[in-house]
Amino acid sequence: MKKRITGLMLCLSILISCFAFGAIQTAAADTSSKTTDTDYGLPKKIEDGNILQCFNWKYNDIKSELKGIAEAGFTAVQTSPAQPGDTGGKWFWLYQPCGFYINYNDLGNRSELQSLCTEAKKYGIKIIVDVVANHLTGDHGKIQNDLKDGKYWHNYGKVTNWKDRYQVTHGDIGMQDLKTEDSYVQSVVKKYLNDLKSIGVSGFRFDAAKHIGTPAEGDDFFKMVKSVGLWSYGEILDNPGGKDAEVMKEYTKYISVSDCNYSGELTGHMRDGEVVTNSGHWKTKGVDGSKLIYWGESHDTFANNPNDGGWTKNLKQEIIDRSYAILGSRSDAQALYLSRPGSTDRESIYAGNKGSTHYKSKEVAAVNHFKNALVGRGESYTSGDGCDVVCREGGAVVVSAKGSSGKVTVPNADSLVIPGTYTDEVTGNKWTVTDTIMTGTLGNTGIAVFYSTEPYVRPTEAPTEAPTTAPTEATTQAPTTAPTEAPTTVATEAPTEIKDLGTIGDANEDKNVNIKDATLIQKSIADLAQLSETAKLLADVNSNGRIDIKDATCIQKYLAMMSGSENAGKSYKDVITSK
Repeated sequence: MKKRITGLMLCLSILISCFAFGAIQTAAADTSSKTTDTDYGLPKKIEDGNILQCFNWKYNDIKSELKGIAEAGFTAVQTSPAQPGDTGGKWFWLYQPCGFYINYNDLGNRSELQSLCTEAKKYGIKIIVDVVANHLTGDHGKIQNDLKDGKYWHNYGKVTNWKDRYQVTHGDIGMQDLKTEDSYVQSVVKKYLNDLKSIGVSGFRFDAAKHIGTPAEGDDFFKMVKSVGLWSYGEILDNPGGKDAEVMKEYTKYISVSDCNYSGELTGHMRDGEVVTNSGHWKTKGVDGSKLIYWGESHDTFANNPNDGGWTKNLKQEIIDRSYAILGSRSDAQALYLSRPGSTDRESIYAGNKGSTHYKSKEVAAVNHFKNALVGRGESYTSGDGCDVVCREGGAVVVSAKGSSGKVTVPNADSLVIPGTYTDEVTGNKWTVTDTIMTGTLGNTGIAVFYSTEPYVRPTEAPTEAPTTAPTEATTQAPTTAPTEAPTTVATEAPTEIKDLGTIGDANEDKNVNIKDATLIQKSIADLAQLSETAKLLADVNSNGRIDIKDATCIQKYLAMMSGSENAGKSYKDVITSK
């Protein structure tokens, strides 16, 4: 099972236990100023929190729900397009607009959008507006007059090869492709963006962004967007169509982008009751994690027909919630939560209809509160006991892949969560955290969220020099009981006759090195499992003479093909012979 583990320092348990939560002070999360009587703890910056997609909601309906949205911990709300659609009624007409201007549509009018922005600021909530800029309606008789000239449009024809980057940026996707590299076209869109900014909009989401070229491809559209000065992200469905990692890195110089690959993979694993096999997609390919947007589902995966990508519409809400719990708790990337429409039939989903308010549920709100409370704190991602686990400096989110309830024991990855007793915000259950493991009971959602709002104390390595004063008589006496989580000591010298015992990391001796071996090592450290003498030799992955959490981490890095995996996957005989 592949895992992505951050390179944070693994600390000695004896020193970790000496620190109290409030021993030293660090900067708290940067929260926004508000004019309400309640501080909802929302970060000032959009990029530090999560986004609620009020898909199809009227502006006034969003406005009436702002208090509940703030209480649920969402930093921003994303609306559907404010541009006038070709035709009223069905949701998809808003994505075939007549031009770049604010006008009445099924969501409301200009003054209602402005009123929403003004009211949202009182709660510290930012408003993000969906912008359709790659195309307009296919009926060019309805578009704004100054863009009717054919010189403002690409004439390549329909995209037939989705791996041809030129086709993707110049071809039609049902409507003719707008020539976004044209300076006049950019000036028209910029005027619209600045108008949205003038009435209080705080950010933009660009529909079909992969169909708009990058500056490296001769299109300065997103450079123009950046000059407007508001946070923005682009919808990149699947891959951009060639030179994928290179193109994604180019986009993120100017805007954030969606990671649909990882989002879909995680939701698919939750659907199948499996822990995820990766901790990212574009992030592992070198794209800045702070520029990524995740989602358990989006309106594209819900409102479209199955053969057009609408694959999540028939999944139970709790599956999406489990996926969101992992995605929304990550340290750098953001997550978007969809307010589901009332119908799964594409033709029965109408613009202006208020969607589900399930975003207020305890499990969703707890994830947002967790993210907001731990802004800027590090992360380590792992799994164990059938659960996906996000450990942060200050707490953790534990999610059963199958949605199961009951007691579980999972790794405290990189010893990131300070040992102690925590309360799960979802159920109120207690979780016990040690240097290596975290144990508690999951409720019926299969989601646990626990953290401390106290300033985080980063432990340091124990001193290597002996103390200058002699120990007292009390400290020279042997303890009456052995510590319950002491690392298992293994032989440091090779036997006289070196035998080929197997592969380093194969702790369960099944001839494979996989996540089961890392889990077994973690359980052995906690005295929940026993290793054979041969297994002990194979489990000492970093050859430091003992079995500890570092060995399990090395296996996880080996499975993720990361550096720092030490001897994992190597022949035991070869490793010993080379010493």
